Formats: sequence, C-alpha cells, structure tokens
Amino acid sequence: MNWNTKFSWSGLVAIPAWFLIPGFGCYLPNALIVVLSICAAVGLAEMIWRRDRPCSPTPVIWTILALAGWAALSASWALDGGAAARGAAGLLGVAVILIMLWQANSYLSAQEKRWMSTAYLIGTFVAVAMLTVDIFSNAQLAAWFRDYDNTDVLQNELAHRSLNRGITLLAFYMPVYILVAWRCTIPYLRPIALAVAAIALVYCLNSGKDAIILAGAAAILFAFLPFRPWRATRWLLIMGFCTYVAAIPFVTRLIPPPQVIWEEFRHFPPSLQHRLFIWSFTNQRIAEKPLLGWGMNSAKIIPGGDRDVTVGWGTGELQWRALPLHPHNAVLQWWLELGLVGALIATGGVAALISALWRQSDPGKRMASAACLGAALIVSLLSFGAWQSWWLAGMIIVAWMFKILDPLDQA
Repeated sequence: MNWNTKFSWSGLVAIPAWFLIPGFGCYLPNALIVVLSICAAVGLAEMIWRRDRPCSPTPVIWTILALAGWAALSASWALDGGAAARGAAGLLGVAVILIMLWQANSYLSAQEKRWMSTAYLIGTFVAVAMLTVDIFSNAQLAAWFRDYDNTDVLQNELAHRSLNRGITLLAFYMPVYILVAWRCTIPYLRPIALAVAAIALVYCLNSGKDAIILAGAAAILFAFLPFRPWRATRWLLIMGFCTYVAAIPFVTRLIPPPQVIWEEFRHFPPSLQHRLFIWSFTNQRIAEKPLLGWGMNSAKIIPGGDRDVTVGWGTGELQWRALPLHPHNAVLQWWLELGLVGALIATGGVAALISALWRQSDPGKRMASAACLGAALIVSLLSFGAWQSWWLAGMIIVAWMFKILDPLDQA
C-alpha cells in the first residue's frame, strides 16, 4: 500500500463506506441505501466541481428508469397513489445512485480502489467476528442493535430473526468477496481473508434458511455457466428466465387449496407450504388485472391479503396469512403490481444484465458475477420483496464491487 496516495473526494468517502458495508449489511441493512446515497452525492459533487458530464446509462440502468416511469404512471390507478409514487421514486433513486457511482468510479485511482478492497476485507472480518459473538452469546449484539430485551423469549426470537437479512447479504456477497480476497496484493491478508470466507460460508449454511442453501447451490452452478462464454449458453439462460416469467401466472393456477397443500405437501418445510398458498392467492389477484396490475407497492394492501386461513387440525393447526406484505417472489410481484407491461420491462433488465455479464473479458469476474446473479435470482424468487431498499442496496453494492476490481485483475 502507498501511504502517500492523494485521495479524490469519492475515495475519501468510499473507503470508509466499504469498511462499514459488511457490518451494516449484517446488523443495520436499512442503512446501506443511506451509505450508497452519500457516496453517490459525493460523486455528483465531484462531477460538478470537475465540470464533467455524467456517464451514459447502461442498458440495465435504462430499464430501471423505464420501470420507474411505468411505476410512476401506475400511481394513477394504484390502490395507494402515494405509495406508488414513493416506490417509483425509489427505483429512480436506484438508477441515479448507479449512474453517480459509475461516475465516481472514474475519479478513483487504482491505489484508491485497492484501499477500498482492503477496507472491505477488514470490514468483513469485523462483521464475521460480530456474528461469532452472537452465535455464542444468544444474539446479544443483534438484540442490542434492535433494542430487544434478550431475556424475553419472543424478543430473543426476533433478535435471531433480525440476522436473517444480514446473513442473506453475507451469502450474496461471498462470490465477489472471495474474488477480492484471492486477488489481494497484501500477502498476509489473503490467507486470513480466505479463512474468514470459509467461516462466513459455514455461518450461512448453518443459518437454517432453505433459501440461503438453495442460493449457494445456484451460485455454484451459475459460476460455471460462463466459464466458457458461449453465446448459446447465454441465450438459453435468457430464454429460460423469460419462459419462467411468462409461465408463472399459469403454473400457480395449479396450486391446490390451502388445506390440500398442508395435507399433500407435508414433506415440504412449513414456510414453503405457506408460500405456495401466497403464490396461489397472488395469482388470483393477477388474473383480475393482468395488463396494468394493481399499481406499484399495492401488495401490502391488496384486497383479501390480510385474510387468515386455518390449515391442519389439532395441535398441528396453523394460521396462514394470504399475502403478508409481498408475494415472496419478485416475478409474481412484478405481475401483481405492474402487470404485463412491468413484467416485460423488468425481464428486459434481467436479460440485459445477463448479456453484460457474459461480455466480461475477465474469467474470474465473469464467474463471480454469474454466481452472484444465481444467488440473487433464488433469493428474489423465494424470499424478500422486490422493492425492499436494503435488498436493492445489496445488489447495487455487488455491482459496484465489480467496478473496483480492475486494478486487482493482474494480482
């Protein structure tokens, strides 16, 4: 490391930000979008100071802008026009943050990018150490961050659950983290970073969340798909995803009623059984407004979504909410809220992302980014809401990570 480096404005903010990102991701994921916004704002200020023009948006960013525009238009028929407008503004913010981060990236020297990657590795050490403390202390740190009373059984359970998002992000970051660690130019730091990666992977696999395990399997599979960047493989992946988007409204019609789900799919985890019911209910609402959808951010207040059904019997009786906050499937959420038009725009964005990934010349970056894509697809199709700020921030961070890898390519 060159301790005499002259830092740009963007570098002075990005280096501490990259140190904080792993810990914030594990314990304060909602703060990630704030960190990214600050970095983007500094990039904008530096661009104005230098009298530069912003970088031209990539095809992926253009699709995000188009989706934001359609979401804003949906406010005119949405169940809650204000919520739809706020959701559209959030998507617009994502596009602006990406543009400004790409702009800031052009002001960073190779040495500053090395500092950023080192800060990220050290920040991950701290985050994994904090998780270790939580594992052996019954989630004391998680309870402290959330202001929970750890002596209360329910609040202790909530403290453990609060780590779910953080561990998901930790697993999502792993492919690029391993690549950064492998290309680290500091000799003593590389083996330590790889050891920390192994510990983090153990934590992720032992989290007990099926989505994380499936995401890990998808990451491994996707990592090898572009090992040889054949055009046929790229088109098969794009067509496969397009087929899924087109078929999911019809496939979910085949899901049986809730009690039948409970009886015939007893070997499924309870959470997956509940998701099948959620997807079936979501499909019914999609069928009512298939072209335009119900409007951005309407999933939370969709008619009938707050209805509970009882399944099972005796001591095994369960209560299932028809639509708790969101469909737990990003594609179904596209269809539900933004209809066919929104689903087509979002699908175009994923197709553009896959094409951009395949065009990368560096095999390591290509494989790591494909692994992140595989993990993101699984998590998005099984777990969190499509528009949750912390999840969108996580995807922005991964994209930004690959931008700073250039000076490490020859390490």
